[in-house]
Amino acid sequence: MKIYLVGFMGAGKTTVGRELSSRIDTPFFDLDDLVEAAEKQSIREIFAQHGEPHFRKRERDILRSTRYLENAVVATGGGTFTFDENIQFIQSEGLSVYLSAPYSLLRSRIGEKAAERPLFRDDIATHELFNARIRYYRMSDVTIEVREEETPNEIVERLLLELPKGFLETARRARRVS
Repeated sequence: MKIYLVGFMGAGKTTVGRELSSRIDTPFFDLDDLVEAAEKQSIREIFAQHGEPHFRKRERDILRSTRYLENAVVATGGGTFTFDENIQFIQSEGLSVYLSAPYSLLRSRIGEKAAERPLFRDDIATHELFNARIRYYRMSDVTIEVREEETPNEIVERLLLELPKGFLETARRARRVS
């Protein structure tokens, strides 16, 4: 059983992913962290030195490596789920969960960290990017509306209620057999 968290930067994919993996006793992986570890550079440095196409190729390759995981919660990068081949891979490998949040909340969460985000150029360009990506995110199996006042634990509680009937039980049975 694999759950892939998708959504825009600032949606809480990493924070919610860690909480979810803890709750369901499944390993957690952050795709951005894995790319940085493989490249031995920050994402910002990868973009600056090698460009976005190089980053996207590494991201895709590392995403593909999750096929060998039996159980995992994977926080994807904000752009991962906007490429058809990645969408198809994720949908064939596990369950995609879109953490949907209004742009104003995402912007406030990014705040001071905007400089660390290579695709956060300015507010107008970032809002346009957000709007362009929504149609892809909406292809997810499950959508969770993120509310400003919610804690990660509360989001996970709602997410668990939205999982397909029997999803976790099937995963637990598979773990016991292996």
